[in-house]
Amino acid sequence: MANSFTKPPIDRAQILQAAATLGVLASGAASGPRMMAALCDPAISTAAVAALIEKEPTMVARVLRVANSSYYGQPRGIRTLERALQLLGLDAVRGIAAATCLDRGLVRESVTVLIEPRTLTLHSLATAAAAEALARARHPEVAPEAFIASLLHNLGIPVQVQVDRAGVEAMLAARAAQDTRALLTLEAEHARVGHAECMAVVYESWQLPESLVAATRYHHAPLSAPAAHQVLAAFVYLGGAVALACGYTYGLEPVAVTPAPEVLQLLGLEVAALEAVREALPGRVAALIEALLS
Repeated sequence: MANSFTKPPIDRAQILQAAATLGVLASGAASGPRMMAALCDPAISTAAVAALIEKEPTMVARVLRVANSSYYGQPRGIRTLERALQLLGLDAVRGIAAATCLDRGLVRESVTVLIEPRTLTLHSLATAAAAEALARARHPEVAPEAFIASLLHNLGIPVQVQVDRAGVEAMLAARAAQDTRALLTLEAEHARVGHAECMAVVYESWQLPESLVAATRYHHAPLSAPAAHQVLAAFVYLGGAVALACGYTYGLEPVAVTPAPEVLQLLGLEVAALEAVREALPGRVAALIEALLS
């Protein structure tokens, strides 16, 4: 079978064209990507956030639903956007915008024929919940970014399917033949571009902070990330490992993986900490589904 060494690599322009075809590069003022970029501006005011959200009624409805959900521990009966924003805070609203981006990136038939969207969505939600919980225990300052980066860490897979369908098909065939090697190993053998690189390029086009770009680009190899972003990338990596161990798998990652000891050492975590998060994960995922997707 031909592999990536016999085919030209995929360049940035091709990745962006594939993302545009999927609708991931939506350019409207109230689109998920535009909203994500604006919300990552540390100088943005609550009034500016409200004005941005009000341009898209579906976002208003989603923010109110989250404000009344159990995931964020808020009381029921919140009816105004202003009150919802006061209770949730900017970090939670960033997560809601990220969920909007996730929704819109997983709906095209060209993707769903190969990768069942619900399994990919559940894996992403579980990774986000696990990464956030781990970060709050050791590095709470990066917990909000860990949630967002993890929620969107696999949105590069639909882009990869769009731009290199044959490569993804070859990887799925390897999985069907019980090939349990690491996903990066399969990508090096079969794909013309990695899913993490696809999403990092999209993040750059969204003009998101470099920390999110790096966490996405290196979420399978966090120790290869620039030193300033290794911790965030490591939480996404471990969140994914916990999600897989809890059964939130999908076609390209069908089994649990053993976390690299050096990544645990970087974060000062013991395996027992991962187990504690794993035990609580189904409940957290159920609450996230209620908050973000129901």
